[in-house]
Amino acid sequence: MSIHAKIGPFPGGRIALRVPYEKSLIALIKRVPGRSWHPEEKLWSFPDHQEALDAILQALCAAELENQNPDIPKPTPSAPDLDDFASTLKARKYSRNTISQYLQCARALREHAGKDASALTPEDVKKYLSHLADRGASASAMNVALSAFELFLPGLKDAMPGHQLKRPSKDKVLPVVLSIPEVRAILSATTNLKHKTMLSLIYSAGLRVAEAATMKIADIDRHRQQITVRRGKGRKDRVTLLSSSFTALLDRYLEEYAPREWLFEGQDTRKHISVRSIQHVFAESCARAGIIKKATVHSLRHSFATHLLEQGTDIRYIQELLGHKSPTTTMVYTHVSTVSFRNIVNPLDSFDEDA
Repeated sequence: MSIHAKIGPFPGGRIALRVPYEKSLIALIKRVPGRSWHPEEKLWSFPDHQEALDAILQALCAAELENQNPDIPKPTPSAPDLDDFASTLKARKYSRNTISQYLQCARALREHAGKDASALTPEDVKKYLSHLADRGASASAMNVALSAFELFLPGLKDAMPGHQLKRPSKDKVLPVVLSIPEVRAILSATTNLKHKTMLSLIYSAGLRVAEAATMKIADIDRHRQQITVRRGKGRKDRVTLLSSSFTALLDRYLEEYAPREWLFEGQDTRKHISVRSIQHVFAESCARAGIIKKATVHSLRHSFATHLLEQGTDIRYIQELLGHKSPTTTMVYTHVSTVSFRNIVNPLDSFDEDA
């Protein structure tokens, strides 16, 4: 039997893949880094780069070979070391997002080295970090990987000299900020009521996407006009704003969708919506609104902070609303705010047109 697969473009600079449901094929696809399942479209999406394309092709070829040779025993890859690692991270109360990232890093290290954890060496770590650097990975991504490896391989720090474990300094990249008209255009282009409510909440409360995904109805306090963010980044609770104009949209949404516990339920109503689904909604809305900036759903949070700063809100209050541990983190918005530029006359604008 031949595998019928369709590959095409997907929003957000990704590629789409449609394949029939076959356990062995799906298991191989799930090993491709950066893959994401989109239940509404019933397709997978992947980063649009050669490494992902090569991995997809290998998965399809392996599945085709298995179909043509059904009598060949199929390997059953197991990774008890990853199971143990996951248990360790859960016991240390790491967030689900951090656990997912660290497991992905550990899995990628094993696959790059072709070894189980017990056989991994500091040299394997050096080669993999070099591989990440060659691929243009950000300093932040490399620091996450190194943090994961230090926990995954407990003897790593003792086995590697200090200079080899030195973390790369973070890239000083300014956040992508949308103007108020751009945010308005994105929300106007979002016609689905549930989707519009999600994006409006993220912008009006300055939420991280995971915080919006895991928001519960009980976390919204209408009387005090505030929202409690439970166990945000760093497992900290905080309070942020509940927009009076947002409550009208929220009422319409609650009446039509009638969620029970989670504010935004997933396809399984016992669970909350996935972060990937919200990211996909935002990418589609940006495309419909004609936004050409390289914005992500996190840009709504950046825009919330920047717009507050431009309206004269004290940066200490913005720090509290965003849940930043250090004011230095919040200060980045002073670099993208237009407040300091408004009274500056551009030299080109000062030219006398009659001269």
